[in-house]
Parts: sequence; structure tokens; C-alpha cells
Amino acid sequence: MKSLNFKALTLAVCTGAALSLAACGSDHDDNNTTNTAPASTETIKGTAATGKPFAGKVIVKNKEGKESKAVDIKADGSFEVAAPKGGPYLIKAYNDKTGDQAVTLYSYSADAKTQVNVNQLTTQAVFAANGQANLDTLYKDWDKQNTVVTSAKIEDAAKKVAANLNSEFAAVSIDAKKLNIFSYEFKANGSGFDAVLDKVQISGFGNCNVSSCSVKYVINGREFAWNYQISTNGYSWVIDNNNGGGFGGNYNLKVTTSVNGFGTTVDIKGVDKPANQQEFCGDADVKEQLPSGYVLNSCSFSGNTGNIAATVSANGFSVSYSVKYEYTPA
Repeated sequence: MKSLNFKALTLAVCTGAALSLAACGSDHDDNNTTNTAPASTETIKGTAATGKPFAGKVIVKNKEGKESKAVDIKADGSFEVAAPKGGPYLIKAYNDKTGDQAVTLYSYSADAKTQVNVNQLTTQAVFAANGQANLDTLYKDWDKQNTVVTSAKIEDAAKKVAANLNSEFAAVSIDAKKLNIFSYEFKANGSGFDAVLDKVQISGFGNCNVSSCSVKYVINGREFAWNYQISTNGYSWVIDNNNGGGFGGNYNLKVTTSVNGFGTTVDIKGVDKPANQQEFCGDADVKEQLPSGYVLNSCSFSGNTGNIAATVSANGFSVSYSVKYEYTPA
């Protein structure tokens, strides 16, 4: 069997682990290249654009509240930040203007293992996950609030963004039900995902009093009533090769991770399927994605379904941890 795609599994299982646990096993990549960055930092790459590339700087805080140096966003919207190691990260893009011209955008990265977008949609998702409260305060107090604004809340809020904008994404042939707004790779050229950003204006994140913020939503020039309770039934985050395709395999994989009964689901396109239980349970890539401090209780594979059950010691207590792998022909 070909090795299960390492990067895909890292993203899938670590996304689930981030519900309440810290780091996953390995930091190496598909090519086994050596990370030349200092051990105290992680490189976060991404795109900051609201349709047009965002003109300004990006700065990042890690879970301990340690802050990176601010870096300039390039002309095409891309950026690269050496962030103090330790996710989850809160990412801020801002310009140097004042008054009505001042703009600040936010985003989130659980573990710096994939590129991250910073735009009005990611800002909306962080805003919703933060209980529609002041994002400047969230950034200031990130070391205290990152256990409240969890990966699970971010994911739920991101799905609600996709659901609210389902029609706009459908118009550019993007399936909103399979969209991760935080990592969907695009270019700020006015087409596809970027065309949706051009049509959607969200403002007022900084217009806050003690208890609430007054945010305005405009789509295609018309005010839009944002639905914070919209159904996300059938919506899931999809991991692909960043060009909309798979990783060269003949199966699609659904990974459901549960921590103490609370779970999240990630879909991965185009992976290889293990031939039997020995190949599944013996694959190093599977084991390396389990969080540190795990004790493997059981591992099984039959037909198109694999199951791993473990107990994980984290933060001084033990939690029940399970991962279900479901393969379907691509």
C-alpha cells in the first residue's frame, strides 16, 4: 500500500484534536524536508485579500499571547510570518490608516500546518465564534480566550459563513458545503473565491460598545440580513491538494474525530485505501497523527472503515479520543 497521505491526515486528525487537545505527533512534511526555521517559531503563510489584495501588515499571536513581528503583505496579497511556536494562533491584518479608512481583519490557525486566508469572511467567522464581541479585545486577551474561542466554534462559524453565502459561491461554481473558508487557496484576481469577496462587504467590527458590536452586511450592493442560526446540515470542511483536486489516490476519505463525545468531521479527496487491517493499523502515518500522550486502546479495519480508540493524557487529565476513517470510491 502507498503510505496514507501524510499532510492530509495531519490536517484532518489535528483539526479534531484541536477541539480540546494540544499538539499532534510529527512536524515533518510529505517530502521529509528539514524545517530550517528556528525551533521557537512556526511559519504561517497565507493570503490577505478582500477582493483586491489587502494593503497593510500581518501580525500573529500564539496561545501564550506571544506576538510575531509585523510583516508587510505583498502586492498579490500573500504573506509569510515567523510566529512564536504554539497554536492556536490568532492572526491580524491591518492598515496604517485612521478613521473610516482604518481596516482590521482577523483569522485563525489551529496549528500552522496549512496556508491561511485573512479576509472579511474569516473575520466574520472569528467574530461569531467570539460571541459577536469586540475582536480587538479578543486579540489583546488571546492567551486567556483561546480556550473559549475553540477550534470547534471556529469551524461551526465558518460553516455558517459558507451557508449564508451559498448562492454567491454557487454562482462561481464553488460547493459551499465542501468549503473551508480559512484554507481555500485562491488568487486575488477577481475570479472564483475572490469574486465572492468582491461582492461581499462586511463592516463595523470595530463599532462596539461594552456589550455588542454593530456590524453591517452588504452583498451585491444590497444590505443582507446575516443569519447566525442558519443550518449547516451537510456542511463539512474538505482537505484537497489546494488546487481543487485529490492527492492521487482512488478514494475519498471522511475522518471523524471525537474527544469526550464532542466531534468534528473533515473530508479528504483522492487518497489511497489500505488493503486490510494490518496495513491500516500498522501505517506509521496514522499513528503519528495521534496526539502526544496517547495510549492506543484498539485499532480495527474492515471493508472501507477503520476505527482507532485511544486515551489521551492532556493538561493533567485523561480524555477519551477516537478517530473513524470512512473510505468511498472517488
